[in-house]
Amino acid sequence: MNRIDLTMIQRLPGLGVRSLSKLVPLLFLACVVRAESSSSATTSCPPSESPKFVCGVVNSTDIVLLPNTHWAITAGKTGPGVPVGHLYLINVSSKAAEAFYPLTQNQYRQDQKLFGRCSGKPDEMKFNAEAVSVRSIGNGKFTLYVINHGGVHDFVNQERRESTEIFEIDAPGEKPTITWVGCVSTPPMPQSNDLAVGNSVTPLPDDAFAITVNSAAALEQMMIQKNPIIGEKILKGEIPGRVMIWSPGTGWQAVPGSEMAGNHGIEATPDGKWLYVTALFERGIYRLSLGREPVDRVVIKTTFYPENIRWGDDGFLYVAGQTVTSGGVFSTGIACRPLASCPFPFKVLRIDPKTLQSEEVVNEPGGPLFGLATGVAKAGNELWLSTVRGTRLAVFSLK
Repeated sequence: MNRIDLTMIQRLPGLGVRSLSKLVPLLFLACVVRAESSSSATTSCPPSESPKFVCGVVNSTDIVLLPNTHWAITAGKTGPGVPVGHLYLINVSSKAAEAFYPLTQNQYRQDQKLFGRCSGKPDEMKFNAEAVSVRSIGNGKFTLYVINHGGVHDFVNQERRESTEIFEIDAPGEKPTITWVGCVSTPPMPQSNDLAVGNSVTPLPDDAFAITVNSAAALEQMMIQKNPIIGEKILKGEIPGRVMIWSPGTGWQAVPGSEMAGNHGIEATPDGKWLYVTALFERGIYRLSLGREPVDRVVIKTTFYPENIRWGDDGFLYVAGQTVTSGGVFSTGIACRPLASCPFPFKVLRIDPKTLQSEEVVNEPGGPLFGLATGVAKAGNELWLSTVRGTRLAVFSLK
Protein backbone atom coordinates (compact mmCIF):
# COMPACT_ATOMS: atom_id res chain seq x y z
CA MET A 1 0.00 0.00 0.00
CA ASN A 2 1.11 3.57 -0.55
CA ARG A 3 2.43 5.32 2.49
CA ILE A 4 1.31 8.84 3.34
CA ASP A 5 4.00 11.50 3.04
CA LEU A 6 3.58 13.40 6.28
CA THR A 7 6.85 15.33 6.16
CA MET A 8 4.94 18.58 5.97
CA ILE A 9 2.53 17.79 8.76
CA GLN A 10 2.99 19.14 12.26
CA ARG A 11 3.36 16.57 15.01
CA LEU A 12 1.36 16.61 18.18
CA PRO A 13 1.85 14.44 21.27
CA GLY A 14 -0.38 11.44 21.81
CA LEU A 15 -3.25 12.02 24.21
CA GLY A 16 -5.33 9.98 26.57
CA VAL A 17 -9.03 10.36 27.26
CA ARG A 18 -9.74 13.93 28.36
CA SER A 19 -12.45 15.57 30.39
CA LEU A 20 -14.63 18.07 28.55
CA SER A 21 -16.20 19.54 31.69
CA LYS A 22 -18.52 22.44 30.97
CA LEU A 23 -17.88 22.06 27.28
CA VAL A 24 -20.54 20.86 24.89
CA PRO A 25 -19.45 18.50 22.11
CA LEU A 26 -21.29 20.47 19.49
CA LEU A 27 -21.44 19.58 15.88
CA PHE A 28 -22.77 22.91 14.65
CA LEU A 29 -26.50 22.95 14.09
CA ALA A 30 -26.82 19.18 14.21
CA CYS A 31 -25.31 18.59 17.60
CA VAL A 32 -27.14 20.83 20.03
CA VAL A 33 -29.21 17.97 21.32
CA ARG A 34 -30.33 16.64 24.66
CA ALA A 35 -32.13 13.47 25.63
CA GLU A 36 -35.30 14.71 27.27
CA SER A 37 -37.08 11.45 28.04
CA SER A 38 -36.45 7.73 28.07
CA SER A 39 -39.29 6.84 25.72
CA SER A 40 -38.47 5.28 22.36
CA ALA A 41 -38.90 7.29 19.20
CA THR A 42 -41.43 6.03 16.66
CA THR A 43 -39.56 4.14 13.97
CA SER A 44 -42.27 2.43 11.91
CA CYS A 45 -43.45 3.49 8.46
CA PRO A 46 -46.81 2.68 6.89
CA PRO A 47 -46.65 0.53 3.71
CA SER A 48 -47.43 3.53 1.51
CA GLU A 49 -44.15 5.15 2.55
CA SER A 50 -41.89 2.15 2.00
CA PRO A 51 -40.73 3.14 -1.53
CA LYS A 52 -39.61 6.56 -0.33
CA PHE A 53 -38.20 5.84 3.12
CA VAL A 54 -36.15 3.37 5.13
CA CYS A 55 -37.53 3.27 8.66
CA GLY A 56 -36.10 2.00 11.92
CA VAL A 57 -33.16 4.41 12.26
CA VAL A 58 -33.14 7.37 14.63
CA ASN A 59 -31.20 10.64 14.28
CA SER A 60 -28.97 9.12 11.63
CA THR A 61 -26.43 11.86 10.91
CA ASP A 62 -24.27 9.88 8.48
CA ILE A 63 -24.46 6.76 6.31
CA VAL A 64 -21.93 4.53 4.54
CA LEU A 65 -22.24 1.44 2.33
CA LEU A 66 -20.09 -1.64 2.86
CA PRO A 67 -18.42 -1.99 -0.58
CA ASN A 68 -19.45 -4.97 -2.70
CA THR A 69 -22.21 -5.96 -0.27
CA HIS A 70 -25.89 -5.10 0.10
CA TRP A 71 -25.35 -3.61 3.55
CA ALA A 72 -25.12 -0.06 4.88
CA ILE A 73 -24.37 1.37 8.33
CA THR A 74 -25.63 4.63 9.79
CA ALA A 75 -24.52 6.67 12.80
CA GLY A 76 -27.32 7.48 15.23
CA LYS A 77 -27.22 10.35 17.73
CA THR A 78 -29.04 11.05 20.94
CA GLY A 79 -31.97 13.46 20.98
CA PRO A 80 -35.47 14.00 22.40
CA GLY A 81 -36.65 10.61 23.64
CA VAL A 82 -33.37 9.00 22.55
CA PRO A 83 -30.93 8.85 25.50
CA VAL A 84 -28.51 6.45 23.75
CA GLY A 85 -27.17 6.67 20.22
CA HIS A 86 -26.76 3.61 18.00
CA LEU A 87 -25.17 2.26 14.89
CA TYR A 88 -27.82 0.82 12.59
CA LEU A 89 -27.41 -1.99 10.05
CA ILE A 90 -29.46 -1.70 6.85
CA ASN A 91 -30.17 -4.30 4.20
CA VAL A 92 -30.06 -2.21 1.04
CA SER A 93 -31.97 -4.82 -0.97
CA SER A 94 -34.91 -5.20 1.41
CA LYS A 95 -34.64 -1.72 3.00
CA ALA A 96 -34.87 -3.33 6.42
CA ALA A 97 -33.01 -1.64 9.30
CA GLU A 98 -32.08 -2.77 12.79
CA ALA A 99 -29.91 -1.67 15.69
CA PHE A 100 -26.34 -2.92 15.26
CA TYR A 101 -24.48 -1.44 18.26
CA PRO A 102 -24.85 -1.27 21.20
CA LEU A 103 -26.94 -4.38 21.80
CA THR A 104 -27.61 -6.59 24.83
CA GLN A 105 -24.60 -8.71 23.88
CA ASN A 106 -21.68 -6.87 22.25
CA GLN A 107 -18.31 -8.21 21.15
CA TYR A 108 -15.06 -6.57 22.32
CA ARG A 109 -11.47 -7.44 21.39
CA GLN A 110 -9.02 -4.55 21.80
CA ASP A 111 -6.20 -4.48 19.26
CA GLN A 112 -3.26 -3.73 21.55
CA LYS A 113 -0.83 -3.31 18.67
CA LEU A 114 -2.74 -0.51 16.96
CA PHE A 115 -4.82 0.88 19.81
CA GLY A 116 -2.87 0.01 22.94
CA ARG A 117 -3.26 3.56 24.28
CA CYS A 118 -7.05 3.32 24.21
CA SER A 119 -8.40 3.37 27.77
CA GLY A 120 -10.93 0.63 27.07
CA LYS A 121 -14.30 0.02 25.51
CA PRO A 122 -16.86 2.85 25.33
CA ASP A 123 -19.66 3.26 27.82
CA GLU A 124 -22.59 1.72 25.94
CA MET A 125 -25.10 3.89 27.81
CA LYS A 126 -23.32 7.08 26.67
CA PHE A 127 -22.69 6.07 23.07
CA ASN A 128 -23.41 8.97 20.69
CA ALA A 129 -22.37 8.32 17.09
CA GLU A 130 -21.68 11.31 14.86
CA ALA A 131 -20.06 10.00 11.66
CA VAL A 132 -19.00 6.71 10.06
CA SER A 133 -16.54 5.54 7.43
CA VAL A 134 -15.21 2.14 6.32
CA ARG A 135 -12.04 0.53 5.02
CA SER A 136 -12.10 -2.82 3.20
CA ILE A 137 -9.55 -5.23 4.66
CA GLY A 138 -10.34 -8.30 2.53
CA ASN A 139 -12.19 -11.59 2.96
CA GLY A 140 -15.49 -9.83 3.52
CA LYS A 141 -14.14 -7.82 6.45
CA PHE A 142 -14.10 -4.08 7.04
CA THR A 143 -12.71 -1.60 9.53
CA LEU A 144 -15.45 0.80 10.67
CA TYR A 145 -14.50 4.22 12.05
CA VAL A 146 -17.04 6.05 14.21
CA ILE A 147 -16.87 9.56 15.68
CA ASN A 148 -18.26 9.19 19.21
CA HIS A 149 -19.18 12.05 21.52
CA GLY A 150 -19.56 9.61 24.39
CA GLY A 151 -22.36 11.14 26.41
CA VAL A 152 -25.72 12.88 26.54
CA HIS A 153 -25.45 16.63 25.88
CA ASP A 154 -26.85 17.95 29.14
CA PHE A 155 -24.49 20.93 29.51
CA VAL A 156 -23.33 20.11 33.05
CA ASN A 157 -20.01 18.99 34.46
CA GLN A 158 -19.25 15.43 33.53
CA GLU A 159 -16.53 13.25 32.12
CA ARG A 160 -17.10 12.52 28.48
CA ARG A 161 -15.35 10.54 25.80
CA GLU A 162 -14.49 12.41 22.59
CA SER A 163 -13.02 9.74 20.35
CA THR A 164 -12.85 7.78 17.16
CA GLU A 165 -14.09 4.27 17.92
CA ILE A 166 -12.85 1.45 15.70
CA PHE A 167 -14.85 -1.68 14.96
CA GLU A 168 -14.29 -4.76 12.81
CA ILE A 169 -17.20 -5.73 10.57
CA ASP A 170 -17.34 -9.33 9.35
CA ALA A 171 -19.73 -9.61 6.42
CA PRO A 172 -18.97 -12.77 4.43
CA GLY A 173 -22.01 -14.64 5.69
CA GLU A 174 -25.74 -14.10 5.79
CA LYS A 175 -25.55 -11.16 8.17
CA PRO A 176 -22.63 -8.93 9.25
CA THR A 177 -21.28 -9.03 12.79
CA ILE A 178 -19.57 -6.19 14.63
CA THR A 179 -16.68 -6.26 17.13
CA TRP A 180 -15.16 -3.23 18.86
CA VAL A 181 -11.35 -3.31 18.56
CA GLY A 182 -10.11 0.04 19.84
CA CYS A 183 -10.30 3.80 20.09
CA VAL A 184 -8.24 6.95 19.60
CA SER A 185 -9.01 10.02 21.71
CA THR A 186 -9.72 13.25 19.84
CA PRO A 187 -6.69 15.58 20.08
CA PRO A 188 -6.84 19.24 21.14
CA MET A 189 -6.90 21.99 18.56
CA PRO A 190 -3.43 22.68 17.17
CA GLN A 191 -1.69 25.85 18.38
CA SER A 192 -4.48 26.96 20.74
CA ASN A 193 -4.63 23.56 22.53
CA ASP A 194 -8.38 24.07 23.01
CA LEU A 195 -10.44 20.96 23.56
CA ALA A 196 -11.78 19.78 20.22
CA VAL A 197 -14.89 18.12 18.86
CA GLY A 198 -14.57 15.58 16.05
CA ASN A 199 -17.01 15.85 13.16
CA SER A 200 -16.19 13.32 10.44
CA VAL A 201 -13.62 10.63 9.62
CA THR A 202 -12.03 8.98 6.59
CA PRO A 203 -9.49 6.12 6.32
CA LEU A 204 -6.01 6.61 4.85
CA PRO A 205 -3.37 4.07 3.78
CA ASP A 206 -1.42 2.03 6.35
CA ASP A 207 -4.12 2.05 9.07
CA ALA A 208 -4.09 5.85 9.33
CA PHE A 209 -7.22 7.98 9.33
CA ALA A 210 -8.14 11.67 9.20
CA ILE A 211 -10.80 13.56 11.13
CA THR A 212 -12.18 17.08 11.05
CA VAL A 213 -12.17 18.99 14.35
CA ASN A 214 -13.41 22.31 15.71
CA SER A 215 -12.95 24.14 19.01
CA ALA A 216 -15.50 22.96 21.57
CA ALA A 217 -15.12 26.12 23.66
CA ALA A 218 -15.68 28.48 20.73
CA LEU A 219 -18.74 26.58 19.54
CA GLU A 220 -20.18 26.57 23.04
CA GLN A 221 -19.70 30.32 23.36
CA MET A 222 -21.48 30.91 20.09
CA MET A 223 -24.29 28.34 20.35
CA ILE A 224 -25.03 28.20 24.07
CA GLN A 225 -23.78 31.51 25.44
CA LYS A 226 -24.76 33.27 22.21
CA ASN A 227 -21.61 35.38 22.20
CA PRO A 228 -21.91 37.52 19.04
CA ILE A 229 -18.19 38.33 18.93
CA ILE A 230 -17.13 34.69 19.00
CA GLY A 231 -19.90 33.83 16.56
CA GLU A 232 -18.67 36.41 14.08
CA LYS A 233 -15.11 35.12 14.38
CA ILE A 234 -16.17 31.53 13.72
CA LEU A 235 -18.28 32.47 10.72
CA LYS A 236 -15.40 34.50 9.29
CA GLY A 237 -12.94 31.66 9.80
CA GLU A 238 -10.96 33.52 12.47
CA ILE A 239 -11.40 30.54 14.80
CA PRO A 240 -10.97 27.86 12.16
CA GLY A 241 -11.49 24.14 12.27
CA ARG A 242 -8.73 21.79 11.14
CA VAL A 243 -8.01 18.36 9.73
CA MET A 244 -5.99 15.98 11.92
CA ILE A 245 -4.35 12.72 10.85
CA TRP A 246 -3.66 9.80 13.18
CA SER A 247 -1.07 7.20 12.21
CA PRO A 248 0.07 4.14 14.19
CA GLY A 249 3.28 4.87 16.06
CA THR A 250 3.16 8.57 15.14
CA GLY A 251 -0.03 9.80 16.72
CA TRP A 252 -1.84 12.97 15.75
CA GLN A 253 -0.59 15.48 13.19
CA ALA A 254 -2.24 18.65 11.89
CA VAL A 255 -2.67 19.02 8.13
CA PRO A 256 -1.24 22.31 6.79
CA GLY A 257 -3.74 24.41 4.87
CA SER A 258 -6.76 22.75 6.47
CA GLU A 259 -7.97 25.86 8.30
CA MET A 260 -11.61 26.50 7.37
CA ALA A 261 -14.76 28.07 8.78
CA GLY A 262 -16.48 24.99 10.14
CA ASN A 263 -14.61 21.86 9.00
CA HIS A 264 -17.22 19.16 8.67
CA GLY A 265 -17.37 16.21 6.23
CA ILE A 266 -14.24 14.55 4.87
CA GLU A 267 -13.27 11.94 2.27
CA ALA A 268 -9.84 10.87 0.99
CA THR A 269 -8.72 9.41 -2.31
CA PRO A 270 -7.71 5.73 -2.06
CA ASP A 271 -4.01 6.61 -2.45
CA GLY A 272 -4.21 9.11 0.41
CA LYS A 273 -2.87 12.00 -1.69
CA TRP A 274 -5.99 14.19 -1.67
CA LEU A 275 -8.64 15.17 0.87
CA TYR A 276 -12.08 16.61 0.15
CA VAL A 277 -13.38 18.61 3.12
CA THR A 278 -16.65 20.49 3.53
CA ALA A 279 -16.51 23.95 5.11
CA LEU A 280 -19.99 24.34 6.54
CA PHE A 281 -19.97 28.05 7.34
CA GLU A 282 -18.23 29.02 4.11
CA ARG A 283 -20.69 27.04 2.01
CA GLY A 284 -17.76 25.44 0.26
CA ILE A 285 -15.93 22.15 -0.34
CA TYR A 286 -12.13 22.12 -0.40
CA ARG A 287 -9.76 19.80 -2.20
CA LEU A 288 -6.47 19.59 -0.27
CA SER A 289 -3.24 17.88 -1.23
CA LEU A 290 -1.20 15.87 1.28
CA GLY A 291 2.60 15.83 1.20
CA ARG A 292 3.01 18.79 -1.17
CA GLU A 293 4.69 22.15 -0.66
CA PRO A 294 2.95 24.48 -1.04
CA VAL A 295 -0.39 22.82 -0.31
CA ASP A 296 -2.66 22.58 -3.33
CA ARG A 297 -5.95 24.00 -2.06
CA VAL A 298 -9.01 24.61 -4.25
CA VAL A 299 -12.57 25.45 -3.16
CA ILE A 300 -15.91 24.62 -4.76
CA LYS A 301 -18.60 27.07 -3.66
CA THR A 302 -22.11 25.80 -2.93
CA THR A 303 -25.58 27.31 -2.62
CA PHE A 304 -26.25 25.43 0.63
CA TYR A 305 -24.50 24.49 3.88
CA PRO A 306 -22.59 21.27 3.07
CA GLU A 307 -22.29 18.65 5.78
CA ASN A 308 -21.19 15.08 5.01
CA ILE A 309 -19.46 13.96 1.82
CA ARG A 310 -19.26 10.43 0.39
CA TRP A 311 -17.74 8.66 -2.60
CA GLY A 312 -20.23 7.03 -4.97
CA ASP A 313 -19.56 3.80 -6.83
CA ASP A 314 -19.53 5.88 -10.03
CA GLY A 315 -16.38 7.75 -8.99
CA PHE A 316 -18.21 10.95 -8.13
CA LEU A 317 -18.46 12.65 -4.75
CA TYR A 318 -21.86 13.36 -3.21
CA VAL A 319 -22.46 16.05 -0.59
CA ALA A 320 -25.61 16.55 1.49
CA GLY A 321 -26.56 19.67 3.39
CA GLN A 322 -29.30 22.06 4.32
CA THR A 323 -30.72 25.12 2.61
CA VAL A 324 -31.72 27.27 5.54
CA THR A 325 -33.95 30.31 5.78
CA SER A 326 -32.91 33.90 6.39
CA GLY A 327 -32.56 33.09 10.09
CA GLY A 328 -29.27 31.36 9.37
CA VAL A 329 -27.68 28.01 10.01
CA PHE A 330 -27.62 28.35 13.80
CA SER A 331 -31.23 29.46 14.05
CA THR A 332 -32.12 26.27 12.22
CA GLY A 333 -30.15 24.21 14.71
CA ILE A 334 -31.79 25.85 17.69
CA ALA A 335 -35.24 25.40 16.16
CA CYS A 336 -34.55 21.70 15.57
CA ARG A 337 -33.25 20.99 19.06
CA PRO A 338 -36.57 20.02 20.73
CA LEU A 339 -38.03 18.34 17.65
CA ALA A 340 -38.14 14.67 16.72
CA SER A 341 -37.97 15.68 13.04
CA CYS A 342 -36.71 18.82 11.29
CA PRO A 343 -38.87 19.87 8.30
CA PHE A 344 -36.17 22.02 6.68
CA PRO A 345 -35.01 22.11 3.03
CA PHE A 346 -31.91 20.30 1.80
CA LYS A 347 -29.81 19.62 -1.27
CA VAL A 348 -27.34 17.07 -2.63
CA LEU A 349 -24.41 18.06 -4.83
CA ARG A 350 -22.52 15.71 -7.17
CA ILE A 351 -18.86 16.57 -7.84
CA ASP A 352 -16.44 15.32 -10.46
CA PRO A 353 -13.22 14.92 -8.39
CA LYS A 354 -11.00 15.47 -11.44
CA THR A 355 -12.58 18.54 -13.03
CA LEU A 356 -14.32 19.79 -9.85
CA GLN A 357 -17.42 20.45 -11.92
CA SER A 358 -20.57 20.04 -9.85
CA GLU A 359 -24.34 19.85 -10.19
CA GLU A 360 -27.24 19.73 -7.77
CA VAL A 361 -29.01 16.37 -8.06
CA VAL A 362 -31.47 16.79 -5.17
CA ASN A 363 -33.25 19.99 -4.15
CA GLU A 364 -36.11 19.38 -1.72
CA PRO A 365 -38.17 21.63 0.58
CA GLY A 366 -38.28 19.12 3.44
CA GLY A 367 -41.38 18.22 5.38
CA PRO A 368 -42.74 16.62 8.55
CA LEU A 369 -41.55 13.14 7.57
CA PHE A 370 -38.01 14.05 6.47
CA GLY A 371 -35.90 17.18 6.32
CA LEU A 372 -32.47 18.65 7.12
CA ALA A 373 -30.45 15.97 5.31
CA THR A 374 -26.95 15.60 6.74
CA GLY A 375 -25.60 12.41 5.13
CA VAL A 376 -25.74 10.74 1.72
CA ALA A 377 -24.79 7.41 0.14
CA LYS A 378 -25.26 6.17 -3.42
CA ALA A 379 -26.91 2.74 -3.62
CA GLY A 380 -27.21 1.69 -7.24
CA ASN A 381 -29.33 4.28 -9.02
CA GLU A 382 -30.63 5.68 -5.73
CA LEU A 383 -29.42 8.25 -3.26
CA TRP A 384 -30.05 7.41 0.39
CA LEU A 385 -30.16 10.46 2.66
CA SER A 386 -29.88 10.54 6.42
CA THR A 387 -30.83 13.26 8.88
CA VAL A 388 -29.73 14.23 12.36
CA ARG A 389 -33.37 14.60 13.36
CA GLY A 390 -35.78 11.88 12.34
CA THR A 391 -36.76 8.21 12.37
CA ARG A 392 -36.02 7.29 8.77
CA LEU A 393 -33.79 7.65 5.73
CA ALA A 394 -35.11 9.19 2.52
CA VAL A 395 -34.61 7.45 -0.85
CA PHE A 396 -34.36 9.38 -4.12
CA SER A 397 -33.93 8.05 -7.64
CA LEU A 398 -30.76 9.37 -9.24
CA LYS A 399 -31.49 10.68 -12.73
